[in-house]
Amino acid sequence: MIRKLDPRQKALFDPFHDRFSPVAYKTVTQGWQGVFRHVILELMPVDVLEGEFDPELGRPTKELYSMAGLVFLMEFSDWTHEEAVRNYMFGQDVQYALNLPTEQVSLCTRTLERYLDIFRKNDLAARVSSEVTQALADALEQDVRRQRLDSSHVFSNMAAFGRTRLMGVTIKRFLTQVKRHAPAAYETLPEALRGRYAACEHRLFAEGGQRLGQS
Repeated sequence: MIRKLDPRQKALFDPFHDRFSPVAYKTVTQGWQGVFRHVILELMPVDVLEGEFDPELGRPTKELYSMAGLVFLMEFSDWTHEEAVRNYMFGQDVQYALNLPTEQVSLCTRTLERYLDIFRKNDLAARVSSEVTQALADALEQDVRRQRLDSSHVFSNMAAFGRTRLMGVTIKRFLTQVKRHAPAAYETLPEALRGRYAACEHRLFAEGGQRLGQS
């Protein structure tokens, strides 16, 4: 038996209005909870979830939009299963975001895991991510086809070391610490080894790269 409450259907009176103080109600309606409830929730893949249940037989499902929304919020907020269940039952701001009915709300981790399995089986995460991104861009009137060139800079300015260079720099820095903290032990090392890594890191490879590669 399917239970779903289309968030696009506006109620004459918002049942959450009397559950919050005026300040709290203004906060959730203008915060991420309001954006989620009025923009994102309707994008949840309820059509796929609905197909996993018999429309007439069996116990009633959880409200499908809220369960799909909970899976999204759980992954976005990095909640554990227990935290997601707790927020679903007791978090009034989360309940507002999910447009949950005001009657008694219950959920167990086993039921949540069943919906997570449906998401995995039908590869719904990629679909939801794409549709939510586009919906937010539309709501904010952002053209994501064009962007500043500097905003697309994703390359690190850190030096890129190959395996040989990385090994050489590691050995040199290790010997530097040995010399500083245990000079007597450093002096017992072969002179050839100490001399090989005595140069600065840049000269170490500019002049002795071949020799290092052969060591």
